[in-house]
Amino acid sequence: MKLYIGGAYQGQEALARAENPGAEIIPDFHEAVRDALRRGEDPRAFATRVCAEKPEAVIVSNEVGAGVVPIDREERAFREAVGRALCVAAQAADSVTRAVCGIGVRIK
Repeated sequence: MKLYIGGAYQGQEALARAENPGAEIIPDFHEAVRDALRRGEDPRAFATRVCAEKPEAVIVSNEVGAGVVPIDREERAFREAVGRALCVAAQAADSVTRAVCGIGVRIK
């Protein structure tokens, strides 16, 4: 499994697709975490399940923890959940690439 992360609109999905032609891409993983959170699922358990079920996939996610801390409690919980899920995914991943302005920086 590979993980591509980056801020909003930093080109992580395009980079993942270019570097992994034909691979199964799981885009917007951060939104899948939001859905899991709404279902009451633990974000770490969700990420563990996705990694186990799709060991050859490429996960693409926005980094959502930077910037101003939201006033809304649910948005703060969402940010925390994405961070926890991405920690699990990064540990399981063979490689982790951060996209900055469309350029990949391999961090694992």
